[in-house]
Amino acid sequence: MSKNFLKKTIIKNMKHLVKTKMNLGSEGNISIKSENGFLIPKSGLKPCNMKIDDITFIDSNGHFSKSEKPSTEWKMHHYIYKERTEVSAIVHCHSMWASILSCLRINIPAFHYMVSEMGGIDIKCSKYATFGTSKLAKNIVLAIKDRNGCLISNHGQVTIGYNIEQAIHLAFALEKLAKQFYFCLLSKKNKLLSKKEITESLQLFSSYKSTH
Repeated sequence: MSKNFLKKTIIKNMKHLVKTKMNLGSEGNISIKSENGFLIPKSGLKPCNMKIDDITFIDSNGHFSKSEKPSTEWKMHHYIYKERTEVSAIVHCHSMWASILSCLRINIPAFHYMVSEMGGIDIKCSKYATFGTSKLAKNIVLAIKDRNGCLISNHGQVTIGYNIEQAIHLAFALEKLAKQFYFCLLSKKNKLLSKKEITESLQLFSSYKSTH
């Protein structure tokens, strides 16, 4: 696929995230892997105003044109692509419910079998670090090890995928689980799946993905 096609795909999905209230204004970002690097929006732009020239290229070594200013979270994307070579797209959101749980700095446990869709027996919340820093990027890489997404302490969420469609789907899936778990916490009556039960679900998800 051409870079222009990928840039248009990023803009379309950034607009979709705002329209569906997963982000507000210039919040969040999306990147898609391109040859020898990845594409990501410039910093501080509202999706409604984005044009193809507002999507910048960062190479696999983290280098980009000095005349361009990529998203402040470009390091997060760079570190993820470096450590997870199978990933082709990354979606970062400040969605409401995921952000609320991120401020509690808690993992989402196996309260629902769909937690396993994120690739593990729980959904981690990364340790806190200032936005845009290498420390934050490293914390996120640790939190998504063997998983497809995580909460980001006092910040929001990030999901990864083999393509942009999967990464977007998982962002909405994580948001739904975050909302469900928040109300389970309020009830103080939620029942968690056992490790055996969530592992069985995880194995079924792995089998499902391998045949579709």
